Amino acid sequence: MMFSLPRQSGPTARLLTFTGLCVSALIIAPLLSGCQEDSRASKLDPHRASAVADARLKQAQSNLMATFGQRTPDARTPHDSFDDRQPTLAWTAPLTREDGSSLAPGQISGYRIYYRLKHTRKFDIIPLSDASTTRYPLNGMPPGAYEFSISTVDVDGLESRRSEPVQVNLI
Repeated sequence: MMFSLPRQSGPTARLLTFTGLCVSALIIAPLLSGCQEDSRASKLDPHRASAVADARLKQAQSNLMATFGQRTPDARTPHDSFDDRQPTLAWTAPLTREDGSSLAPGQISGYRIYYRLKHTRKFDIIPLSDASTTRYPLNGMPPGAYEFSISTVDVDGLESRRSEPVQVNLI
């Protein structure tokens, strides 16, 4: 069974024809262009296209690593070798006390690192008695989602408030 539309003439026929052509062009244009994400892709040979894809993958990996605060391996290091790239807590020694008075480096006796797995309530403490220590590697900790904060201890044993917590996912 076939349907037929009544024949139109004049301006109405031209409008319907023009509309039909526009709709056809909108449907066909993406198909003819191949829906390409990158205009360079159609101009590249297969080997170059592979290199572009590899570069995009490396950039995505680099962005992901940067999001988690980890450095990406450099060109000399294989991708699976992160032994010297372990996450590390780092901070700067405070120059003032909580009341606003100055705090000289010689008045700091050490630091306390408070940490916990995010699903637990109790914090554990890592005491650091060397005032010059402002970095702590996390490579000895088991995998998990952690929260860390640091406080400063002066020579009289007074402890500052804890720093704002830092979230770290160790995998």
